[in-house]
Amino acid sequence: MKLNIGCGKKYDPDYCNIDLYEDLVADKLMSAFSLDFDDNTCDEIKAIHIIEHLSFFETIYALSEFFRVLEPNGKLILETPDLEKACQHYLKANEEQKKEILGWFFGIPHKGLQHKLCFPPFLLIELLENAGFDNNTTSSFYNDEAIPSVRFECYKSGNSNELEVFQVISNLRKELLLSDQIDFADSFLAKEQEDLITYIALKLLELKKTKIKGLTKELFVELLFKWPEVVKSLLLAIQNENYISHVEYLNIKEISELLIEHQIVNILFNSIAEGPTNPGSQRIIFFSVESFARKLIENLLNSKENREKLIEKLKTLHKSSKDLNNKIFSTTLIERKGLNLFYLGIKSFHQNNYTHAHNLFLRAIKLNRDNYLFFWNLSKTLARLKSYDQSEKVYKKTLRLIKITNVENKQDLKSQIQKEFNWIKKRKGNKPKFDPIIY
Repeated sequence: MKLNIGCGKKYDPDYCNIDLYEDLVADKLMSAFSLDFDDNTCDEIKAIHIIEHLSFFETIYALSEFFRVLEPNGKLILETPDLEKACQHYLKANEEQKKEILGWFFGIPHKGLQHKLCFPPFLLIELLENAGFDNNTTSSFYNDEAIPSVRFECYKSGNSNELEVFQVISNLRKELLLSDQIDFADSFLAKEQEDLITYIALKLLELKKTKIKGLTKELFVELLFKWPEVVKSLLLAIQNENYISHVEYLNIKEISELLIEHQIVNILFNSIAEGPTNPGSQRIIFFSVESFARKLIENLLNSKENREKLIEKLKTLHKSSKDLNNKIFSTTLIERKGLNLFYLGIKSFHQNNYTHAHNLFLRAIKLNRDNYLFFWNLSKTLARLKSYDQSEKVYKKTLRLIKITNVENKQDLKSQIQKEFNWIKKRKGNKPKFDPIIY
């Protein structure tokens, strides 16, 4: 069987023609990144001018789906606008020609015809290799609409161990989509999820190469506290005792369900927020919470005798934790939540609601102790509230933090902070404005 994905109105009698929106000639309607075909059932896929209609992470999932349904040694053909040549044309074109070329970049403002991302060849080659494809060849040409295009031809080939692992990863992505774990609209979350999927692929490849069984346990320990939902999907994708025994499978499945039920990720987020707020201590706090989580998971995996006590501890931590609605335990996502609280604090500051701003800045600091702007604006808020003793303490913390922060114009910033701090200590001379600040 051959698939023509993203066929539009161009019917190819030698292929099963697939589109998501255009149903005039398509044989089947389905998404490029969620194909309704079994593994290893197609000998060729062509996707002509479809990749540019997908976002970055949608493209990763589409390539993964192409790999999943292709037979070993199956062929993939991709065509997409040649971004580099299109840019060269644009720079040389007159104004009327530039208007036309813009369509090459952005597509047409119609459902399914907008362009989300034009890939430079080097990036698409990287994504193809990461999906498991090899023997890639590229060629440049102009299509019927005189659009500079680039064509990629590659194969689902390689050694048996690599094929097996990439097939597991493609099935994992399929399971994650089916269980609604992936939200392409949230690129920050998708990036963290994709980093963990890459980690899984690397560990499985290492396991197949070295045959070290301990690597499997190491992998699942990390996943069970960072993203327990992915464990359920991975167990479904593996289905192979070359990776874990049936007994291990049941044990890991039970623990993953337990950790999901008691929201281990939420517990760990709360642990970060409850730790000391010494400036510059974010890495230490995060490491401590991670160490606690690893030890907890290892004890759950290794000791059935103490499991009831550990479950009771989980229940207690779960009941006392605030619901922060997180899917993955990640320092990046934690710091992003802190940044969002900071922006809300700036808004309240501008609205002269200093008490609310003060509370928001404090909450931001509890999620990220390494951002000098959080401390500086908290100092300013306390000054506006005339809590000068508290403001002085926070200014000291701000100055300590700015010393160890890698930031441009450090001396100028330090001078500004010091000037405000000196007034807070003496409360004499020209009073600074203590305006909120974002850089």
